[in-house]
Amino acid sequence: MKKYNVCFMMASILCALGLAGCQRAPDGVEGNGIMHAQSDMEQQVQDIAAAGPKEQTQAQAGAQPQGAYYQGTVGTGDNKINIKAEIPALPDKLHILTLKPDEGLDRDALLAFLDSKGGSIEDTSQELLKEIEENDRENSTMNESGEKCLYSKFGDHSAIRLEDGTKTASFTYHTGAYYMDQALMEKCMGIYDGDFSETPVAEDQMDEGSFSANMAAEILLDKVEAAGVRDLAMKKIYYHEGSDYSCYYMEFVPVYDGLAVDIGANSYELGQVLPNGFASVSKEGVAEVQLIDFCGRAAEQELVVALSFEQVLKILEQYLDSGMIQSDGKITYDRVELNYYPVPSAAPARDEIEYKPELVLTPIWHIYIPLDVYVDEGYSATGSPSNICINAVTGELVY
Repeated sequence: MKKYNVCFMMASILCALGLAGCQRAPDGVEGNGIMHAQSDMEQQVQDIAAAGPKEQTQAQAGAQPQGAYYQGTVGTGDNKINIKAEIPALPDKLHILTLKPDEGLDRDALLAFLDSKGGSIEDTSQELLKEIEENDRENSTMNESGEKCLYSKFGDHSAIRLEDGTKTASFTYHTGAYYMDQALMEKCMGIYDGDFSETPVAEDQMDEGSFSANMAAEILLDKVEAAGVRDLAMKKIYYHEGSDYSCYYMEFVPVYDGLAVDIGANSYELGQVLPNGFASVSKEGVAEVQLIDFCGRAAEQELVVALSFEQVLKILEQYLDSGMIQSDGKITYDRVELNYYPVPSAAPARDEIEYKPELVLTPIWHIYIPLDVYVDEGYSATGSPSNICINAVTGELVY
């Protein structure tokens, strides 16, 4: 049954290799992972950011009029974007977070995560460590194309795994977790042997049906609590139904201080870590769940004041005028969120897998259109970005 674990790893890699966010300026200079225009424009952005209420509390800043809804066009001429979306309120407190591996993910927590109802429990931790070491070694070796499959992981080199003959549970790196109920997973996989349907579940459909997506999400959250997860944010939910069985397939991200960790459709680069999770859930329980770089604990926090959305609009004008963001105005961005962005570190050595001892999360204003809409409506051919992310403290263009 280890093939299911491989499927989840492949899914995470595919998610990491999504579409790039913004078009880059041809005459900019490289810095912090994106192309920057001339310094006078950057100074203008800094001035706009500095004009905010930095001496006020976040609650006072959030109380400033900015409206719950915005509809308008930003930019002029051939380079502009349309926004038509609800604008989230700023929280009372906002932080830059430094995450560390969760040392609480020990054997006792893993026993609770396994939740074995009987039978002998086997400790296969050493085999798991060998599998990880072998995988790292193979990925660090040149393939036939002369390339290496290198990546960055958040966490250490730890790994523990328990099995009871029907269930498997493991913690890796003190930041990741995996669980599979073999019997339930076989039922879920059996859905695809005959005629089946896959139906995406929209946010306003979460309570529909005798076994709703919200019910499935509650079952999932109860399960991952043993892995130290107290909250999560759904990104995609699909209802899979066969002739005699059904389940939900879920993709989700961690939540800190009420903000989801999200990077939209950013392209992967060395030094980047992408916290994400996947699960299959039926009425009978969780069939499988994979948490990748997901379980870090907040070890440090720096209180900051976020830019208002009015300031963000002024900053967007600067990036559009400079060409750092290029858009023909054919897309209307209908989502605006305040998220946490996992800050990339410098790329690791070109011949090794990187294990990060910490992960920094910074708040961002995230302006986007869902990726499926972006592709299905043919917007990808326009060259306009699907996601625009602005650092919510400095105004810097994240991507």
